Amino acid sequence: MAKKAIILSGLAGFVIAGVAALISAQIVEDTSTPQFCASCHEMKPMYETWLTGPHGPLGNKDRAIRATCVDCHLPHDSVVSYLLAKASSGTKDFMGHLFGGSDINSPKYWLEKLNESDRYVYVESCRRCHQILPNNRAHEEIKSGKISGNCLRCHWYVGHGEELEVKIKELSQR
Repeated sequence: MAKKAIILSGLAGFVIAGVAALISAQIVEDTSTPQFCASCHEMKPMYETWLTGPHGPLGNKDRAIRATCVDCHLPHDSVVSYLLAKASSGTKDFMGHLFGGSDINSPKYWLEKLNESDRYVYVESCRRCHQILPNNRAHEEIKSGKISGNCLRCHWYVGHGEELEVKIKELSQR
């Protein structure tokens, strides 16, 4: 009888763990969409400029690779680092949204973050999609290791287009 109870308990635990894993995977997927990211009003300028930016669905005139928020703003080197970064940044943004402790509603806050793009955009994400770089002097120096480059130093506009600063300044008027 005890053996049967152990087997049934193990089976029940396995089913519960499987259901929990599926629910967790669905939550991660649902919270990884641009629409979810834009559900907070503070993110509206970023969402609007992404839509029409070079990697967004509406501004994709040159058939650029389409990218979403998580493609650029989360690491993709491992599932663990992805989930940790997602949880950390999501919690920080959510708490800022609820309690305003980080001046998340302030255009000044977001404009300062533009100057810290190294902290919010993962260059390996650029390289993951852009494995073949056009031949030019800067790319050749990066390929040869002469310089280490953050792609955004030259391509600062690719995620959100050239209108991001203007849209951020409009944030305080909403």
